[in-house]
Amino acid sequence: MKKKLNVFCVLMLLLIAAKIIIGIFFNFSEGAQAFKEGWEHGRQADVTSGSHTMSELLITLLGLVCIFLLIRSLIALVRFILNVNRDKVFVWDNVPLLRWAGWGILIPTAVFATYDLLSHVPADKVYNQSMDDFIFSLFCLIMAEVFSVGLRLKEENDLTI
Repeated sequence: MKKKLNVFCVLMLLLIAAKIIIGIFFNFSEGAQAFKEGWEHGRQADVTSGSHTMSELLITLLGLVCIFLLIRSLIALVRFILNVNRDKVFVWDNVPLLRWAGWGILIPTAVFATYDLLSHVPADKVYNQSMDDFIFSLFCLIMAEVFSVGLRLKEENDLTI
């Protein structure tokens, strides 16, 4: 059983890593072009004019928070997989890790999807980009609650004679 569980854990890590690498690879040229345009726009803008608005600052801060949440959720997933590999499957330590992973993916995905929709990106493109992340984050949250209920039942069972 442990061998099968380890295979699934490694497969999950590989899929997450592949999604990140493919996402970076395909979005690199688009991001590089946008960075170049922004760089040129920034060089040509008058520094003293105060061209940066409060909304741009808010969007930047929100983006940084989302990046922090994504990194934190990836760390939580890696820690969960390491716990499973150490035969610590049904322990209370895994419940917050799964919750961090779920919320850490769900919130940035919702923020990015909302931003894209408000930026007039076609809804089908937003759907294609974000639906798998929504499903995975909800799966993590459901698994956290299943673990929580199972651990409570196990504790109650241990207390009965």
